[in-house]
Amino acid sequence: MWRRFLTVGVCVMADALTTPEVERVLVERLRRGDRGAFNPLFERYRERLFWVAFHMLRNEQDALDAVQETFVRVLRAIERFDTSRRFYTWACQILINYCVDRLRRRSSSRENVSLEDVAAPDAGSGFDPEEAVARQEERRRVFDVLQKLQPPYRTVIILRELEGFSCKEIAEMTGTTHATVRWRLHRARTMFREIWEKEYGGLYR
Repeated sequence: MWRRFLTVGVCVMADALTTPEVERVLVERLRRGDRGAFNPLFERYRERLFWVAFHMLRNEQDALDAVQETFVRVLRAIERFDTSRRFYTWACQILINYCVDRLRRRSSSRENVSLEDVAAPDAGSGFDPEEAVARQEERRRVFDVLQKLQPPYRTVIILRELEGFSCKEIAEMTGTTHATVRWRLHRARTMFREIWEKEYGGLYR
């Protein structure tokens, strides 16, 4: 259900570009100072990182800024990258830290984000306007409920439900324990359902 409403525009990468072997070679080249390896890594992950940021920040420009800043920080820290880790997991950790800081600043400054920032579905073959409107409204409501969750809970539910990371991976990315992630995920799902039922009635599955 979550992916059906929230994963808009996720690209399908070519198999040759997604192999771990190719990634390891690119990372090693980048670590040795070969900046020519940067663009393939950027192209491989920029869209996935954008949607993680967008789901957290709910603003297109803020999400684009988050991705740009993430790769700036990647370049600065690439020599310290632990090659036993997945590059995407590491980059996503950097992105999450940035987004959480941005959310804290937004909260303290009472910055408002319009729900109009939620992307609309594309009109393609078999496009049903009524269904598209219904799906867009559902997506708007999901974003609205997610926005009401505190960043630690919003983060784990996005990474687990939308990105498909395991609780172990999320623990590594967020600097917490596996047990903490499982507890936060349970609480996040519970709070999401409670807010949904209060705001809109019925159950969200």
